Amino acid sequence: MRQTLFLATLAATLLFEVGAPQAQSQEAAQFIAQWQRSNGACRAPATPALEAIAACEQRDTYSKLLSASNYCYGPGEGTPAGWTPCGGDPASGKPSAKALKDAALARATAQFQRMGGVFVLPATVNGTSTAYFIVDSGASNVQIPEELAEEMKRNGTLTEADSLGQRRFTLADGSGLQQRIVRLRSITIGERTMENVMASVSPARSRALLGQSFLRRLSSWKIDNVRNSIEFEFTGSF
Repeated sequence: MRQTLFLATLAATLLFEVGAPQAQSQEAAQFIAQWQRSNGACRAPATPALEAIAACEQRDTYSKLLSASNYCYGPGEGTPAGWTPCGGDPASGKPSAKALKDAALARATAQFQRMGGVFVLPATVNGTSTAYFIVDSGASNVQIPEELAEEMKRNGTLTEADSLGQRRFTLADGSGLQQRIVRLRSITIGERTMENVMASVSPARSRALLGQSFLRRLSSWKIDNVRNSIEFEFTGSF
């Protein structure tokens, strides 16, 4: 909770403080340094599960702050990917060619099916297992059924190192439910992958849910009812 409040304060400072361009540049440099540190911890194989999840979520928060400050993440001319000013015309609000290119690189579009009034789309979990997730913004976490967790245990992609213990959840009717919590090392939708996502394990034959532990880390997501597709934007996590 303290981390969330701290990052919210940083966001408010970045978005609403009016200062000299040099000060703003220094502030952006601090955010970039924080992003680099959290990105390193997020992607380091030796980082413990809970710390890796926290580092990835912090990195994605800094990505949003930098994007709000008109910084873009993408590959340079012959240089590795990184954060640089987007450019463009501040007076008209017209984005630069770089901003448009980097935004296009960060997006993924996936087709979904409608089943009983909900959106269902395929995803690959931990690089090996396929599941069909209901997009559920009301669920606090991603949820996977017990049989999917067992499948990943058998193929070695879900281990004891990914276990985060038990947690009690309160359902919509006020009743409680105890569920096992795990770290999913990756969820891939289309051509985009999110690393280190917290998930709960639900009873066998239940539905997989794409909840807020995935959705809140995105820069944006939207449903296209004409094309029956969902578009995600993963700023700063190529």
